[in-house]
Amino acid sequence: MVEATKKRNKIFDYFTTEDQFSGGVAWCAGCPLELIARTVPKVMGNKVVFVGTPSCSAPVLHGQNIGAWHKCSYLACVMTGVASSATGLSRYFHRTNQEATVVAFTGDGCATDIGFQTLSGAAERNERFIYLAYDNEGYMNTGNQRSSSTQKGAATTTTPVGKVGKGKPTAQKNMTMIMLMHKPRYMATANPAYMEDFAKKLQKAKELCKEGFVYLHVFSPCPVGWRIDSNSVIEVCRTATRTNWFPLWEAENGKPRLTVEVAAPKPITEFTKLMRKFSHLKEDGLAELQREIDERYALLKTLVDAAAKQT
Repeated sequence: MVEATKKRNKIFDYFTTEDQFSGGVAWCAGCPLELIARTVPKVMGNKVVFVGTPSCSAPVLHGQNIGAWHKCSYLACVMTGVASSATGLSRYFHRTNQEATVVAFTGDGCATDIGFQTLSGAAERNERFIYLAYDNEGYMNTGNQRSSSTQKGAATTTTPVGKVGKGKPTAQKNMTMIMLMHKPRYMATANPAYMEDFAKKLQKAKELCKEGFVYLHVFSPCPVGWRIDSNSVIEVCRTATRTNWFPLWEAENGKPRLTVEVAAPKPITEFTKLMRKFSHLKEDGLAELQREIDERYALLKTLVDAAAKQT
């Protein structure tokens, strides 16, 4: 019991400032986005400047009426221009010698689809800011439509299950691998079920974004869109990593390494049974999904092993 308590409390060692968000905020019950957003300034300090877009984070980051939900500086912009706006801010702060950590905070719809062009450009130019994409695998803010981050077979409002459709017919875009090919100064995946790993990566991101571009891809399942119980979200997050659905790794200058290695991955059905967006899948559909996850992990592990041999 004492050891378990010490392990839980260890995350507090990474906090450098008080909570910058209000005690009650406008995110849905159980949404891990609240935990993700609160943790960023707790670890990085109160000089975080958020750059956001219309998204699930917008109701809180924008504020409502004349009231704000947080104490951080924040710039709201369109989805196509978030990386461009973050670029301008980071260059200004650097040129004027002001201490600030610019964090573009967007969903997968912006990162993988609408705002990908400017994101890719910022990564290629090695701009000095952090791009944090919270991945709930769909356009959840506007009604659970599919994005290119939606996994194959998932039921969404634009890929419904019926007489014709059987969920999303195409595979999920491998966004983290695409960003790895840009060879950013630093990139990592993170999961709110592994908070110490997340905090370590936020610390590293804050330091290394002074040298160049940083990309963080954070797992953020949606209780409403995925049709999961709000009190089961962290279990879903944990199982995502334990099944290799969402492996945890990082890369400096394009050289990846695993930060949480799963010795005996569980079958993907242990993950899909926790939500109802895959409840229509039969044995063949689940087997295809398992092959997709296995192939992705095999590619990642090959690159990890190759990078290890170079060091």
